[in-house]
Amino acid sequence: MTKRTWIGAIALAIVMAFTAQPAFAGLGDVETPTVEGPEASGPGNTPFLATDIDLASKGYVEEEYEYSGDAFRYDRTGADDVTATKITTGGPNSDGKFPYRTRMIVRRPANPADFNGTVVVEWLNVTAGFDVEWNWMGDPQYLIDNGYAWVGISAQNVGINALKGFNPTRYGDLVNPDPLPNPQSDSDALSFEIYSAGIKALLDAGNGADPLPGMTPSTVIASGESQSGSRMSAYYNKIQPLHELVDAFLITVSTGTLRDDRPEKAIRVISETENRTQRTEPDNSTYRQWEVAGGSHLPRMAWDNAEGPLTRDLGTLDVDCQKFPLSRVQWPFVVNSAIADLVTWSGGGAAPPIGPRGVYTDPTTLERDQYGIGKGGIRLPAVDIPVEVNTGVNAAEPGGPPLSVFCVLLGSSEVLPDSTLTSLYHDYGDYVDKTAPAVQAVADQGFIVQGDVPRLQQMYEEVPYLRPTVPVPDKDATRGDLTLTWRGTEAAQSTFALEHSKDKGATWSPVSGAEALASPTFTFPGKGETDGKWIYRVRSSTIIPANVEAPETTVTTPYSDSSGQVIADRKGPKLKLKCPKKVKRGSKAFVKVKAKDKGVGLKKKPKSKIRINTKRPGVRKITAKAKDKLGNKSKKSCKVKVVK
Repeated sequence: MTKRTWIGAIALAIVMAFTAQPAFAGLGDVETPTVEGPEASGPGNTPFLATDIDLASKGYVEEEYEYSGDAFRYDRTGADDVTATKITTGGPNSDGKFPYRTRMIVRRPANPADFNGTVVVEWLNVTAGFDVEWNWMGDPQYLIDNGYAWVGISAQNVGINALKGFNPTRYGDLVNPDPLPNPQSDSDALSFEIYSAGIKALLDAGNGADPLPGMTPSTVIASGESQSGSRMSAYYNKIQPLHELVDAFLITVSTGTLRDDRPEKAIRVISETENRTQRTEPDNSTYRQWEVAGGSHLPRMAWDNAEGPLTRDLGTLDVDCQKFPLSRVQWPFVVNSAIADLVTWSGGGAAPPIGPRGVYTDPTTLERDQYGIGKGGIRLPAVDIPVEVNTGVNAAEPGGPPLSVFCVLLGSSEVLPDSTLTSLYHDYGDYVDKTAPAVQAVADQGFIVQGDVPRLQQMYEEVPYLRPTVPVPDKDATRGDLTLTWRGTEAAQSTFALEHSKDKGATWSPVSGAEALASPTFTFPGKGETDGKWIYRVRSSTIIPANVEAPETTVTTPYSDSSGQVIADRKGPKLKLKCPKKVKRGSKAFVKVKAKDKGVGLKKKPKSKIRINTKRPGVRKITAKAKDKLGNKSKKSCKVKVVK
């Protein structure tokens, strides 16, 4: 079925390069640029794609700086292992230099004491014609929780031009010329030195303002995703050998080859979208390639973090894909592990694990299981314990909007049929109990950090498609007071509906007050359950808000299995007295007593007969009492006349 999706102008931003770009030219010494800022911000004058996270509450700040200087172009010819050389001709003064002025966006701990020493410097992706900070948007919580500084650099001409259009007042003085390339350079030929100069400013505390006040980075990780990941590959091969400003490289969802004669450590994390044809780049003493099974170029996790800023600043566009877009394989968690490993590895510590590669029937065909999930690679529980078929594959719906061509990069996520889910998992509890050890296993393998285990597990506990577990009563017999508990989805906007039956499930009716419970428990108010032999069942309903995938929908699960029987009994035993109307004085006479309880049963049978006092004439009142196993009491009396 066609799924219509409203994707912010980001639909353009995800056009990604699948192979490394041609090599770029050399750098030489890098001058520390002049840094100004932080730039003032206020209503109507905020940085482009300013974060919507409340950083202050987390002890972080967001600041924007501008920096300027002169940059060279570089001769990029030669194989990957041929270092670039500076081009010293051309420019306003015929010395090869071109003036520039660009910006960096900084998110860092407010207190320098909270800085962990590592700055991740992201080359902002410009495929869409504007800057997008994909490495930040993958999982900013990890960076914040662990004391990293993150810096995004506008290195390329197209990004600068977009900034000037977005806010001419704020960005009108930025300059990044794109000199006509000669045969030895490429478009955006100044970008490499502009990027390096930004790093130099971070290390030298700037020539003017300090972008990291009170903080001295001990580790610099250069990062880029997709298009800017290709620039990272070129930077590693051609530029890094000239100045050695970077300690380690993080390259995501971008393929290519890195030279193997450099000491700098690099980890490349790719999704199934880039891995649909077999990748053969070998791991070695400085390089790891981690292939995440079932992931899409743009994962749902990253979109959730990006959607707010993108739609706020850019609006929305229509894309119509053949399959439900955006894989829910959370590969940004694998990126977190790569960041942590790069810090350790570049500092002389243990090397990261070598990741398993995809399994192929031939070099162009990824092997898939019976559900359509790709085999091999790093396997998060989303693919090994599936509730959806997550892939890196999708296509445009014929006749859809023009930007639907980008569906090929969105991957897909389609819920398994109810019959399949039922065959795989008895209920929600069964599913969660299987995912918990699986998450820990991926951490034990070294592909997610231990600190992320609870967060990743929580994502699986929010799955809305599986029926709750059986409601468990706190007692099997009650005077009407009763609490039932169960396990069910922890997704936002989920409610539970409880039903009961006293004819062994032939008919069911809603439990009053339990039609839309916010949590998986219910206590009958007072002695609220009526008499009967009851069984219970529950189901969940979850509102899925309108988002990148679809308009608002509601997911309602089947009902759980039925609970064991609960006897609700608020009445005392039924007493029957056989009482003579008259008896003679001095006679031996009795009132016969019968007690019966259809609920929980008698605690103790009363005496079957009560002797009547016949010593004197008069009226005698005879009372029988009984109590059931719950303490419900009853009594019944009759009167007997004693005559002479």
